[in-house]
Amino acid sequence: MIQILLADDDAVERTALKEILRSEFDAEIIEAPDGQVALDLLCDGLRPSLCIVDLKMPRLDGLELLQRVRRDIKLGNIRMMASSASRDRETILALAKLKISGYLLKPYDAAKTIAQIKQAIGDLLAAPKAQNFARNLLVKTIFIVDDDEVSRTALRDILRSCGQWEILEAKDGQDAINRLYGGLRPDLIFADLLMPRLDGFSMLQRIRDEPTLRTLRVVVTSADNDRDRVRALAQLQVSGYLLKPFDPVKVIQSLKAIPDVVISLPKPPSTTTQTTPAVPVSPPASEQASPSPAATAPAADGAPAPEPGEQKAPA
Repeated sequence: MIQILLADDDAVERTALKEILRSEFDAEIIEAPDGQVALDLLCDGLRPSLCIVDLKMPRLDGLELLQRVRRDIKLGNIRMMASSASRDRETILALAKLKISGYLLKPYDAAKTIAQIKQAIGDLLAAPKAQNFARNLLVKTIFIVDDDEVSRTALRDILRSCGQWEILEAKDGQDAINRLYGGLRPDLIFADLLMPRLDGFSMLQRIRDEPTLRTLRVVVTSADNDRDRVRALAQLQVSGYLLKPFDPVKVIQSLKAIPDVVISLPKPPSTTTQTTPAVPVSPPASEQASPSPAATAPAADGAPAPEPGEQKAPA
């Protein structure tokens, strides 16, 4: 499955292009309402197979977005296409210098649009679909949202010790919401409560208020064991509440919120120690005595044998 990021402030245009793409490609389509949101998604780690950007957008237009992407070492290799209703020659020449993979004219012509996209990502489309389909069935996606890098790393290490997951991360609630609004649908979200820009509680409220997101499973993480806060979170239908520092056992238990999940429990370290068996020392021959029949005979009916020196009571 390919992943395509659409950046356009016109929802009607995004829908039109989305329908064309879905008619031809097996694609996950992520939407951004302007260039700034698209740039935030890319800076947060999103790496789409193709990014299609409209030239005229608020906050950050398509040309500026393309220039910033090309200047960034981590983003410079992303395949970018521009879309516009303009046929201005100077604009097209400027875009060519930014090494775009194509220029889509509005209103979109389905056949021409599909042909240009196939030309831009043809090598990716040659990958066997069966392999991608199998991977999507087997691998669950977990989204870690926390501004504390140490906490994200600790949680990530615990998760990787008990199964194969696709683990995505966001540095605060606003980054997470942008990606969820853009189309990300993880199987489980771990969200910290205290974060800059947008805290975990506000993020969770937005998720529950959005019809396309409200069924997402969210486990809240915090160092605070405030009962009133926990009760408030319960009303937002959280799937769990984990206290920091993380207890690996409780983290693994929280994964049961994912339907049909297979958890590979980490093997505990071996506690057995090898000891050298004691060598019995035989007493001198003069001190050895012949054991009595009562001491050597097995006890009847499974009763314990009498201890040395103990007399067995007559039947």
